[in-house]
Amino acid sequence: MMKQLTRRTLVAVSALVLCAVCPVNRARANVGDAISNLTIYDAGIAEFHEERTLVLQAGLNQLEWRSLMPKAYIRTLRVTADGAEVIRQDVTYDGADVRNEKSPVLHLVLRSAAAGAHRVQVDYLAPGINWQNDYALVLEPTAEGAPPTAAVLDSWVSVFNNTGTDVSSGLVDLIAGEIAFRLDGNAYNNLRAYAQVAQSNVAYDEERSAAAPTVAAEVSGVSAFSRFRLGRDLTFNANAPVNRLPLFQRARLAVVERNVFENEYNTQTLGRGGFTLLPRGLEVRLVAKNTTEATMPAGEVTIYARQDELTQVVGQDRIALTPPNNEFSVTQGRSATLFGTRRILERRQVDYRNANGDTRTKLITSVEVVLTNRGRLAAEAYIREGIEGFAENQWTILESSVPSERLGASGAQFKVQVPAGGKTTVTYTVETK
Repeated sequence: MMKQLTRRTLVAVSALVLCAVCPVNRARANVGDAISNLTIYDAGIAEFHEERTLVLQAGLNQLEWRSLMPKAYIRTLRVTADGAEVIRQDVTYDGADVRNEKSPVLHLVLRSAAAGAHRVQVDYLAPGINWQNDYALVLEPTAEGAPPTAAVLDSWVSVFNNTGTDVSSGLVDLIAGEIAFRLDGNAYNNLRAYAQVAQSNVAYDEERSAAAPTVAAEVSGVSAFSRFRLGRDLTFNANAPVNRLPLFQRARLAVVERNVFENEYNTQTLGRGGFTLLPRGLEVRLVAKNTTEATMPAGEVTIYARQDELTQVVGQDRIALTPPNNEFSVTQGRSATLFGTRRILERRQVDYRNANGDTRTKLITSVEVVLTNRGRLAAEAYIREGIEGFAENQWTILESSVPSERLGASGAQFKVQVPAGGKTTVTYTVETK
C-alpha cells in the first residue's frame, strides 16, 4: 500500500512540473537576449541582468533558461522571482554553440503560491566584455610662442565585445574605480587598470575654473566607485568587437602650462669625465580642473594643437581617475626652449650632539640647478627636488637662493622665472638628521 501511494505521489508531481510553464516572453531566447541591464567593469568582466515575465501555475514550475552568456561564472548566479520561491538550480552545457563551445543552460524549479504572471530575474558575472576610456584634448590657438590657456575635452568610451555573440541590453552601465574580484580561482584583487587616484605629476595649487560641458552619460556613485549610464537599448555585435560611444563632449577647460625640472636626490647631468654638464629639456605639463560635475574615468589622452585650419597631435599621456573639481595634469613632452642642468656641489656627513647629549650623524648636501631659456619669451618654471633619506629623515633647507616649499615627506619645490635668452641659477643646502 505504501509503495502504491509513493508511486501515485511521484506521478502527480511529475505531471505538475511538466505542465507548469507558459511564458509571456520567449523561454528559449538566444544567447545574449533578454538582458535588461548590462554593467561593464574595466576588468574584462561584466554583470548581466536578464529578466522575463512568465505565467506560472500554483505549485511547482520547471523553467529552462537558455540565454546565459558563454563562460558565465555559474557560482555568481542569483535568481529572484516575484511571488515565487526558487527551489532548485541546475546547469547543463547543452546550449548554443559559441566558438565551438556549448553555452550553459539554467534549469529552474520554482514554487508559486498563486497562478499568474510573475517576473523572473537572473543575474550573474561573465567574462569577455571590457571598456576603456579615451580623451581628446584640443588646445585653443594662442599668439606665437605663448603657452595655451584654454582647451576643449572630449571623452569616448570603447566597449570590447569578445564573447563571440551579439549582446543587446536595455540599459548599459560602466563602473570606474578599483574593485576586487575572485572568480574561478583567479584573483582580481585591487584592480588598478585605469583607476589610479594619483599621478607623480599631481598639481600643487588651485587653477582657474571653466564652464560645465555637455555630459552625455548619467553619473551616480556606487560606494567607492562611479557608475556611468552609457545609454539605453544598445547592441554590441560580435562582428564589430570595438564599439565607441561618447561619455561627454565639448568640455571647455582653462589650462595652465607648467615647465617642470624634476630630479631624484642623486641626479647629476654630467657628461663624459664628469666635467661637461649636459642640459635636459624641461617637462611641459598641462594642468586643468575636472569641470564635468562627475568623476572622470582614467584613460589615454591625445593632445591636439590648432594652427589656422590644421589640428595636429602634439602629445599623448594618461589621465588618472579624477573626481569633480579636482585637478589633473598631462605631460606634453620635453621643452625645446627651456633646459636644465643639475649637479651636487657637496655631500658630507657631520657628527653632532642631540638634545640628550648623544653623538649622532647628519647629512649636509648642497645642490646647484641652472635653467636656460633659449626662447623669445620669459617663462615660469618649477624645480622639484628629491631629498635623500638619511637617519630619521628629519630634513631642513638651511639656505637657498630662492624660496622653497615642501612636497610631501621627501621633496622640495622652487618656483622661478627664467628670462628670455637668459638663465636662472638656484642653489640650496639641505640638512638631514
